[in-house]
Amino acid sequence: MKMKRILNYLLITSVIFLLLTCGNKIKGDRFAGWDYEHMKSVKKDLKNENSVYYPAFRKLHSDAEKALSAVPFSVTFKNRVPPGGTKHDYMSMGPYWWPDTTKPDGLPYIRRDGIHNPDNGIDRSQLGDLFSATRTLALAWYFTGEKKYADKAVILLKTWFIDTATLMNPHLQYAQAIPGITTGRGIGIIDARGVYSLVDAVTLIEASGALREEYSRKIREWFEDFFVWLTTSSHGRDEDNYKNNHSVAYDVIVTGIARFLRNDEYVRKKISEMPGRRIAPMIKSDGRQPEELIRTNAFGYSVSNLRNFFDAGETGLKVGVNIFNYTNPEGGSLKAALDFLVKYIDKKDKWEWQQIGGWEGPENNLGLLVRRAARYFNDPFYDKIWKDKFSDKLKNETELLVLPGFN
Repeated sequence: MKMKRILNYLLITSVIFLLLTCGNKIKGDRFAGWDYEHMKSVKKDLKNENSVYYPAFRKLHSDAEKALSAVPFSVTFKNRVPPGGTKHDYMSMGPYWWPDTTKPDGLPYIRRDGIHNPDNGIDRSQLGDLFSATRTLALAWYFTGEKKYADKAVILLKTWFIDTATLMNPHLQYAQAIPGITTGRGIGIIDARGVYSLVDAVTLIEASGALREEYSRKIREWFEDFFVWLTTSSHGRDEDNYKNNHSVAYDVIVTGIARFLRNDEYVRKKISEMPGRRIAPMIKSDGRQPEELIRTNAFGYSVSNLRNFFDAGETGLKVGVNIFNYTNPEGGSLKAALDFLVKYIDKKDKWEWQQIGGWEGPENNLGLLVRRAARYFNDPFYDKIWKDKFSDKLKNETELLVLPGFN
């Protein structure tokens, strides 16, 4: 116990010293999702190991240490070549599609909603690991000031976006293919959902001094090309016009990238369209999201889509657009959607729709949304739910470090 106290003291002492050495060049006003004012407040608060944020920081620090040994990620590491003829193209298959066992060759694949085919990821795990590791390393640099984390993040970014031998081509033409049916679909764009936090991580790394200006320019050029593909390709148009969570996730992705590229005009326009294009048709007066309730993991999908709305709404607030106060003609709203789900906290057995997957994960994700909702709606009711039901068991969540709760 004495040695543990000494180690904790040394960690805290080093953090206090290093906290003062970074952050002056951060363009926090360009974040897509993270809240820089909150992050500065948290960093100051972490000088005290009794800080409510210290468990989350300790978990972040531990994860960052593990990320230091991560092998760089690349779409070129797969064993197959996409239809375009180069491994530099991202490729995945629909997660719920399986070989048809009644056919000799298994083709065409058939759909089993909610049941993941472990062989269908291909590049998806590489992309997801890039998102997670880069975010962790960027935040570890910010909250500790230790440049080794930023240096490692730069290696990951260079491998994925810059190095000619390993970079990804800036499109998702072959995402979520279905063998025997199609080589790629617009709904595969959701594979890039994590871009929302990646661009904020890159913004942090740019401020660390570890990312050369030349590399920063090339990464931004990559995202400019990707943004053009997302907003002009047939796949992009398909995803933009989808009737369920996919279109809302699309909004999160494209507005996040637009913020990163300093295109606030696009962000403002896109988020301003969401009440009419998304909230009005997707949320009923009692808060139900019908297109999510028809899924075999209806609770998980309902929570996930509400998070899409909240994330897009967070970006909107940064450009002066507030979708949280909108109520559609039927009476549906983001608050109604939240209240509908909140009723089922601790009441798994009363859920009337299918949820073949786990319950705890989606419920914890709902808890994080409840924490944010207290701020969005200036309502202490949600803050109480957060503190009573979730604050202790979710005290290690990184989100606490980058987004504020009740004001």
